Amino acid sequence: MIDPACDHKTHRLRLEGIHVHYGPICAVHDVSLELSCGAAVALVGGNGAGKSTLMKSIVGLVPMSRGSVRWQGRPMMKNTHEVAYLSQRADVNWEFPITARGLVELGRYPLLGPWRRFGGVDRQAVDRAMATMRIDSLARRQVGALSGGQQQRVLIARALAQEAHVLLLDEPFAGLDQPAQELLARLLRDLASSGRLIVASHHDLKTVGDIFDEVVLLNGALIAQGASAETMTQENLKRAFGERE
Repeated sequence: MIDPACDHKTHRLRLEGIHVHYGPICAVHDVSLELSCGAAVALVGGNGAGKSTLMKSIVGLVPMSRGSVRWQGRPMMKNTHEVAYLSQRADVNWEFPITARGLVELGRYPLLGPWRRFGGVDRQAVDRAMATMRIDSLARRQVGALSGGQQQRVLIARALAQEAHVLLLDEPFAGLDQPAQELLARLLRDLASSGRLIVASHHDLKTVGDIFDEVVLLNGALIAQGASAETMTQENLKRAFGERE
């Protein structure tokens, strides 16, 4: 089902001349991109290519030295609920005592504000998010007892509960077994087909074309962007995984 809130003419994420420095080191150099809702996009590059840094800069987790981010034609607000960044699963404290449903419900709280209580609308949003990610049966399970694939789907459901249209995923397939990878891939493609924009860093070159509609090749700077078959050329991959430009 197409997301009725997503108008592909205006729901675009535009990066203009993004520079990010860690001290004297330029981690991201002059990256400009335009990505539209309704697509699954892979960020591909070697270690230190700037994939995670670029996603974090979009949501304000790391400051840009220069450049701008626009969403729906307007400057990105640091705390907009429409864009969600999910860090690598290994970075999450899964020992925290909370159920799967409790974690998904956390996605609603930024929308409540200081006066509105968690109510029926919020419960319905959580129900939809959990059904979309096929985790209804896990509602009462402690998150620490879930498998890696289940944990990843809970995190994505939390982002869906907050009504995010853009999902920025840092290595979502890392550490998952083959069945879990295949299920997650199907669900991410479904989310893109429904009108959301999925942007994920990804390291398995063999599966890029099966999962993603577009590829962005990075090596500090932008190497290439486009459809998988057109972008994943030997020359482009050599530039993306070779020495920094």
